Amino acid sequence: MSVFRLPILTSRRPASRPIAAVIVVAAALAAGSLTTTTPAHAASGTPAQAPRATSHSTHSQSAAQLTCAINDTSGCLNNTATSTYTTTTSPADADGSGNSFNAADLTSTAGWQSGKTVTVDGATITLPKFGTGTYDNMLASGQTITVPSSGAVNTGDAVVFLAFATGAAAKNVTGTITYAKNNCLTSDPADQDYRLDPVPDWLSGPSSAASITLVHENHSDNTQTRPSSGPKVYAISVPLACPGSVISSISLPLFTNGVQAGRPTPHILGLGIRPMTVTGSGSSAQHWVGTWASVQDTDKVQLSDDSTATVNGQTLRIPAHVSIGTDSGNGARIHLSNAMGGTPVTFDAASVALQDTTAGGATAAAAPTTLTFDGSASVTIPAGGDATSDPVTLTVQQQATVLVSLQVHGSVSAMPGHSVARTPVWVSDPANRTSDTAAAHYMQSTYTGLPYLSGIDVTTSTSNPTGSLVLYGDQSVNGDTASEDGGHHLSDAITNALVNDPHGDTSVDYGVLNAGTHSNSLLPQITNSTDLLNALNPLDRSVLFQGNVRTVLVSTGAADLLNCTSNADTCATDVENALAFLKTQLNSYYTDDSQIYINQQPITQNSNITVYLATIPPFTAAHPGTATQEAAREQVNNYLLDNYPGQFIDFAAAVSTDGTATSSTVKAADLSDGNPSDAYYADLAGRYVNDADSGALIYPPN
Repeated sequence: MSVFRLPILTSRRPASRPIAAVIVVAAALAAGSLTTTTPAHAASGTPAQAPRATSHSTHSQSAAQLTCAINDTSGCLNNTATSTYTTTTSPADADGSGNSFNAADLTSTAGWQSGKTVTVDGATITLPKFGTGTYDNMLASGQTITVPSSGAVNTGDAVVFLAFATGAAAKNVTGTITYAKNNCLTSDPADQDYRLDPVPDWLSGPSSAASITLVHENHSDNTQTRPSSGPKVYAISVPLACPGSVISSISLPLFTNGVQAGRPTPHILGLGIRPMTVTGSGSSAQHWVGTWASVQDTDKVQLSDDSTATVNGQTLRIPAHVSIGTDSGNGARIHLSNAMGGTPVTFDAASVALQDTTAGGATAAAAPTTLTFDGSASVTIPAGGDATSDPVTLTVQQQATVLVSLQVHGSVSAMPGHSVARTPVWVSDPANRTSDTAAAHYMQSTYTGLPYLSGIDVTTSTSNPTGSLVLYGDQSVNGDTASEDGGHHLSDAITNALVNDPHGDTSVDYGVLNAGTHSNSLLPQITNSTDLLNALNPLDRSVLFQGNVRTVLVSTGAADLLNCTSNADTCATDVENALAFLKTQLNSYYTDDSQIYINQQPITQNSNITVYLATIPPFTAAHPGTATQEAAREQVNNYLLDNYPGQFIDFAAAVSTDGTATSSTVKAADLSDGNPSDAYYADLAGRYVNDADSGALIYPPN
């Protein structure tokens, strides 16, 4: 049979530079006084297409065109999608058939308060007022959203839209981002086109990608139902071609001016700009980089007996085995997530400390440092939201274990978190023990998952900032069968390999972040576009929101092959297309700062994220594949070797019996009871470091 294959794109947009810098470099080249080295992140040969930049032009504004500010969209609202259900239902019609969200699900259940802000995937977004029968969302009809110079974030690396579609998924939804003067593009001011593709349907869209899933659907006949797949809202990010440049306005797509039953219609609840990982300016500037991460992939952290873990006023003490250490600024901050939670969670207190290297466990080396959130000791995170602490001073050495303590307010019957964490978590008595140095009031839990903590950032040099490597994948990255001490994930193995690299200097030069998950739904769904220039979750939350991500190593596809029941060619082609699609998607985003070299001197600039694809290791006895699935795996690996020279890491060869990508068995030394052992993950890490050292990679990590 004939199988459709996505084309391999071979162009890559060079990193944008400020106009003044281009003039200086051009003049130096003309004078013969400057030589250049091709930027690692800006060379050709990587499948990617960046957002298209266009010269600025004045748009004619009809009387019907609406204008508002990003932090007050009331002037741009033109549809009512949320109703209050009592004895009668307030007027609302999200889909042309009189159906709507239930206001109480948003406010009372999820904690999304009418007219207030919510932070999703790092972007703070002002919600409209809803539940009163008045307009509460924006049908995408060409509205102009201005970005004020104060009172709202106006620079960043991505725009995040809270959106949903009715009538079916909306595709090819295109709009424009306008930069103010002194941007990185070729005109001043300048426009960048963006595309939301797709905007998933509120009922039939994937639950795994939703930022929030509600329970009820209200109807105009004063009835209420509970759809099997509840109404959903999605966070969709689009990359900014000029990270750090001031944005003056964002024009919504000109797609529709009304709802009609069965017709795809995109709705926007709100939007915000995700800040860069550079805070402050001048001598007070701080460059942040991720040093540890954990992906939230379940709404219920389990105990070892498979029951649901609960907490009631207790303090959780969570260990995090970091990669890179702080610079001389000694700054640290943490990220908390309620992304998979269905209700708000409040933390009454939080702290951070280094683990005592002698006593270990829940014992801190010194009195913990109190954490605050926007100056407050407590923080409430709504369902689907996240929070970042204020910076604190803490000297963190590379590979140290950091203890984060969180007192959870009240009773929580189900905690969202990372499902297979292989990390111990300590729980105190029902009290605030965040300031305790000793472990006397803590007891090791039997949690198999890791609740709430999603990341730790540290400061890096302002003159020579470093970035992070994000490992995005399934069980191999997650380390599902590694030792249960929190220090044997693939990220830990790579950090160890960097320290012990005979070609290195024993230092960890960049953050190594584990975005591995037990979930099997990591490969994107192919849309009508061959280049996907936006991101839904879990990709946006797990990868693009990480601290100064510069490089992503993708290792996934095994579970997809094991679940495939078609012939080998079809199974392989589906995975090949999805991997190519995912690579293009990630390549379209930009780093907050990166390094190119001119006259052997580093120059900081923005450039595309580098992406490596890993070959799929052989199936194991614990998760065997059929002959057809094995043939498909070998076909996928040959595809990667043939089409991505210098852009793949041969994980399959690292652990296979004969050292090739097509060997069907894992070497015995890397297995324990038929499952990957710590040695397996160490061999994967060794292959990564060896490929980076040997020059096998076109774009080395930095």
